[in-house]
Amino acid sequence: MEVGEYYEIAKEQTSQEIKEAVEQTKETVKNFHAGGVPPANMKAIAVAPGDKKVKITFTEPDDTVIDSQLICTVKGCMVRIKAGSAPVDEKDGDLVVDNTEPGKYSKQAIEVTGLKNDQEYYVAFFPYSDQGLYNYNKANRKAVTPKAYILYGYKINKADSNPATRITYTEMAEGMTPAAMNFSTGAFNYGSWANAWFIEGNKPYMVKSDGTVDYELDANDYTKKKDGGASDVANQNYNGNAMASFPLMWFKRWEDSQYEYCNICNIQLDDSYHAYAHTRKDGSIMDVKYLAMFEGSYISSKMRSLSGKTVGVSQTAATEISYATANGNAWYTESLSDWAMVGDLLRLISRNDNSQAVFGYGRGGTDSAMSTGSLVAKGQFFGYSEAQSKVNAVKVFHIENWWGNTWNRIAGLMNLSGKIYTKAVPPYNTTGSGYTNTGLTPAGTSGGYINLTKMTDAGRIGYTASGSATTYAADGLWFNNSQADYALVGGHWGYAALCGACALILYYAASFTYAHLGACLSCDQPAA
Repeated sequence: MEVGEYYEIAKEQTSQEIKEAVEQTKETVKNFHAGGVPPANMKAIAVAPGDKKVKITFTEPDDTVIDSQLICTVKGCMVRIKAGSAPVDEKDGDLVVDNTEPGKYSKQAIEVTGLKNDQEYYVAFFPYSDQGLYNYNKANRKAVTPKAYILYGYKINKADSNPATRITYTEMAEGMTPAAMNFSTGAFNYGSWANAWFIEGNKPYMVKSDGTVDYELDANDYTKKKDGGASDVANQNYNGNAMASFPLMWFKRWEDSQYEYCNICNIQLDDSYHAYAHTRKDGSIMDVKYLAMFEGSYISSKMRSLSGKTVGVSQTAATEISYATANGNAWYTESLSDWAMVGDLLRLISRNDNSQAVFGYGRGGTDSAMSTGSLVAKGQFFGYSEAQSKVNAVKVFHIENWWGNTWNRIAGLMNLSGKIYTKAVPPYNTTGSGYTNTGLTPAGTSGGYINLTKMTDAGRIGYTASGSATTYAADGLWFNNSQADYALVGGHWGYAALCGACALILYYAASFTYAHLGACLSCDQPAA
């Protein structure tokens, strides 16, 4: 049938039928002249949002071969972008690229700029054959919404053993000045980081048992409310706890043969970014997460975070969890994701892999634990140098004794008969059931210093102890590969330089108890 005959028939139909008939005619004519079949779907497409822009990478399909016969040769790929709806063909929307070098943009990204933030765009990929046939499958389309964002990053040079030089800044952190404690003046120097959203959003609060904020504390003296008056920071009759807030952060963690990488963003740039520490057990995401300002103390079979209390120790992991959850449904002990989040932030702002040398040595090299609250009248960060003292506390992000004093038992990280297993989000258990095998086996000398770490998606984990107090991660690792071990982090009062942000015990079963093993509270923001 000739094209003209199609139009004669179409004249007698409704306007919608006319449109459909015309489109069918175009397709019939195009295919009649082109012949053959269109290419298969795209092998890979990725569209990442940026600030008024998007980044695009893609890989064209292979040629189609059936029974050793070449059916379709891929010539190129047309990429189009359109606001509000997806391009329907290779002429719809704005042209991004008409690429005739298959594979050129598999790793090399195309950046489309001049877009509007918070406007949804659709990017469509139309691979086509050497006969001019296009693939119009909807599977080759991606929606994306540009957003203003902040993206900081760092990378660790595995070959560099110097903690002070092995970390370099990436992304928007490039050119920034690291933060560090000035041990001579007793003041914390924020460098370029004072206005970072995770610094400004890190505040000291009294949080009620239902998980809601009661009031903010004075950031430099927790015995006072921010707005004046005495606080309940030491009041064991208060129905809640002293907690440090952490605003929503999205992490991307990975590594290659040379570097470990960590990116930290205020939005989810793409599916490779996760907010594990801010994920509830139902999968929903919190705007804020609360971590204990003080080590857990046990009052009436309940774990508390209060000043001026004896640190709770000598309990099994199961008992610690029961004491934590006795506060309410929003409460649990801290987890791998909490520990990994704080560790990444410390490495980011300090650009140093020796946390003690930058933030303070904390209590180590002595023979007893100290009560909570010795730094209650200090600021967000505070610590002492190794020369000044190793019997005092250290504070980071309003959290006292993140390392030193007593070990902190965390959920989500276990050593199961010589293999390290992780779980990034709740619910947790003490057996490792449902956890992910990292493939890592603890090695080296148990009780030695960490020299090898792996940047897993769930967090950075030390797994080989063959270093020293002044090289690599500069913190201790203990392990027992013959049983199921429940993780402890930070180090205790007798371990001196072995303590720190990376210090890790994978040596004790969940049922083990001792006078230097404890736990700390975490609290989820209640769902709206």
